[in-house]
Amino acid sequence: MLKLEKGEGISTSLSQLPKFITTSTIGVAITAVLFGEGPIFILLKAAAEAKLPNNIAISWLAVVFLMGGLLTLLMSLYYRQPIYVAFSIPAVVLIGGALTRYPFSDVIGAVLIAGIIVLLIGISGLFKIAIRYVPMPIIQGMIAGTLVSYGIAAITALPKAPVVAGSTLIAFLLLSIYPALAKKFPPVLGALVIGFIIAVMTKNVNVGDISFQLSSLTFVAPTFNLRTIMELTIPLAILSIAFGNVQALGILSSQGYTPPTNAFVAISGLGTIINSFFGGHTAVIAGPSIAICAGEDVGPKEGRYSATFIAGILSIVMGLMAPIAITFTKAVPGTFIDVLAGVAMFSVLVNTFAQAFGANFRLGALFALLISMSKITVLNIGAPFWAIIGGTLISLLLENSDYRSMVAALKNKS
Repeated sequence: MLKLEKGEGISTSLSQLPKFITTSTIGVAITAVLFGEGPIFILLKAAAEAKLPNNIAISWLAVVFLMGGLLTLLMSLYYRQPIYVAFSIPAVVLIGGALTRYPFSDVIGAVLIAGIIVLLIGISGLFKIAIRYVPMPIIQGMIAGTLVSYGIAAITALPKAPVVAGSTLIAFLLLSIYPALAKKFPPVLGALVIGFIIAVMTKNVNVGDISFQLSSLTFVAPTFNLRTIMELTIPLAILSIAFGNVQALGILSSQGYTPPTNAFVAISGLGTIINSFFGGHTAVIAGPSIAICAGEDVGPKEGRYSATFIAGILSIVMGLMAPIAITFTKAVPGTFIDVLAGVAMFSVLVNTFAQAFGANFRLGALFALLISMSKITVLNIGAPFWAIIGGTLISLLLENSDYRSMVAALKNKS
């Protein structure tokens, strides 16, 4: 029996969507998608080092954006929450290393099996059962440790590009001072427009570098090699389940939502399976992009799904125009994107820190924060996963009374 959560329905959300689409939602949607373009270069590097044919590399990039966009539209509308589906960044690094030793079709076979495992875990409800016993402050501590680097990046961008980055940040701050003005001209959108104009005026945008070409998908038949499966499948499944999904759960919870835990995992598995047939890799619920779209400055809580809906459409457009998107990102200063992503997350960071260091599980939350910020990698699994494990163990050892109270409350509910 399927254990997927029931949503409010696509038709209801669609009927009310127009009233929630504002300049604010459009601005944060553009920022979220532009922010998601940054890791493209990791993917391109992996494809180049593996010497993949150009049509396969384009298909890889195109399908992860197309599938991410389609699933974003469905999830946002059905659950009426700011849910954004993208691709796993750590998985690209893991796959890139494997491509130097294994044929591409073998790697795709391992990705396909990982997707099937994740889908089964999602529809069975196993992940939701396990995550109930992880204290929310520890999840919030992990989220804070992950997201704080983006806030820091907005500051470190200033000395690197004082004119472009500085004008973008100043525009955001000035528009944020007056709430009435911010409602008419959202700070993030204002920062986006003003920063881009300054970048063009100071000749920091290389428009000539933009290449106009449409994408195409190429079917890749998976092959199955036991060594490749042993090396990649389980780490990829863990990354898909633990990296993006746990982040997204914490972020949405911090904004007052009840995220569909099982559906998150199931949709990640389904997206991964479809991606694999066209050379793509693991799909995930994208925590950082959700953080950009879920903040209070986007609009009323019940209407913030409109931001990810727009972002989903933009992702589909980027999938269709993957070569153009790649070259546009190259044409815009990286510091410009750093500042936009940072300022868009300010309100989420405030809420996350407040919930991480409330009354209970403070030590566990602190260790989760520190481990997440360390960016350590053990067994090819990134820091967010180990932050959850480490923070929970610390709470079990040093905050046992808090943990026992939480477990007792869960038993009473059930």
